[in-house]
Amino acid sequence: MVFRRSVAQQKEGEPPWLVCCDLESRALRWAMDAEQLRGKEYVVGRTTLILPFDHALCEYQQRWKRYDRALGDISRLLWEKYPNFSAVDIGANVGDSAALISAYHDVNILCVEGTIVFLPFLMENARRIGSHVRVEYAFIGDSTATTQFTYQLHSRGTARLVPDETTGVNVPVKSLGFLLTEKAAFNSPRLIKIDTDGYDFDIINSSLEILSQVKSVLFYEYAPFERPRILRDGVESFHSLIQCGYRYFAVYDNFGNFLIHLQENDLEKWIDLNSYLCSHDVFGKAVYYFDICAFSEDDRDIFQALRRQEITLACPDGTLGV
Repeated sequence: MVFRRSVAQQKEGEPPWLVCCDLESRALRWAMDAEQLRGKEYVVGRTTLILPFDHALCEYQQRWKRYDRALGDISRLLWEKYPNFSAVDIGANVGDSAALISAYHDVNILCVEGTIVFLPFLMENARRIGSHVRVEYAFIGDSTATTQFTYQLHSRGTARLVPDETTGVNVPVKSLGFLLTEKAAFNSPRLIKIDTDGYDFDIINSSLEILSQVKSVLFYEYAPFERPRILRDGVESFHSLIQCGYRYFAVYDNFGNFLIHLQENDLEKWIDLNSYLCSHDVFGKAVYYFDICAFSEDDRDIFQALRRQEITLACPDGTLGV
């Protein structure tokens, strides 16, 4: 199936859903000028998205019913407390998380993506989701600059950026603090989602100052074996978030099942969870990573509501006393 979109108007100026991009980038011009996208359609929330043919989301959700579902519930609970809140989606991929965040309400979302091959899909899906979604072509790092990267493409809708000063594509790199200052509409997001195929810990550990200020609900992928020798960074990121004021953590396995909740003093349980992932890595993988949602004391009520909901979904007859 081929999906066509008009680019005549886009060439006259920025697309309304594109906030920032390096228009001098040859690769980015190619992405913006692509007159057709080939892919498959799949409904997420209220939006029919276009996904690359090999994107695994539809297959995974058919097999594991809670896969990539929790973020929509978290967004709904946030809206009940903070109507018209804003969100930042770091590692937006093709826009499936933005559609999930917007499943119940038109949440203002800044989608940050630095992988050029996903950008045409992300821009088209942002258009489909609605005008409340904006796209930022950038990579989040510990400084603000332009860096050359190559892309290590993997099947099933994932890719990784690798620094390459010889043959790489120019990608703007911005710190999270700079980005939130630069984009006034998103300077106090109530939700930040991070999924960057192994760079999540770098982003968290380089963004502690701004996280301690905004204390957004933080949903991130905990994948300590995505890149070599980052387990220590992952373990330390938990301690760093506690120092920033985060107090409650909802942990999901990579199938989307709620696994356990942690509080700031549950350090031994945190080590046990990491040992569990290490065991899978050494003795045979079934669980590759966790998704973790972190809450400050200000959002304890949302954390409690989310935990009750997850337990009730898994055991609706009340046997677990919730």
